[in-house]
Amino acid sequence: MLIHDIAHELARALRSAPEYQALLTAQNKLTSDIQSLEMFKDYRKKEIAFQTAIMSGRQVDEAERKSLQTLAEIINLNSHVRDYMHAEARFGVIFSDVQRIIGDAVKEVSALYKEDEGEGGSN
Repeated sequence: MLIHDIAHELARALRSAPEYQALLTAQNKLTSDIQSLEMFKDYRKKEIAFQTAIMSGRQVDEAERKSLQTLAEIINLNSHVRDYMHAEARFGVIFSDVQRIIGDAVKEVSALYKEDEGEGGSN
């Protein structure tokens, strides 16, 4: 069997997974309610900006952290947003597992890009 055939088989398996189907259902419900969709998009933008700030080394003050936490609590009250985010997280676990499995299968090639770990010497 060709590797591309196996990849297509994996894609079909992902699409038929209950977690993916639940994500599609939740997405359809979310997008059918414009107010919920806008609320979700606003939250996601703020969440990404917050994470980007942290990753770039910028100090995030407590007010920003509290504001995002409060917004998360508010949007969690909306069933369309909450159900979508839960479904997204469940599918994300499966997708991450698949990526890890594939990555582990070819880790020898990517080892070239890692720094010398535990070798004690410098080049």
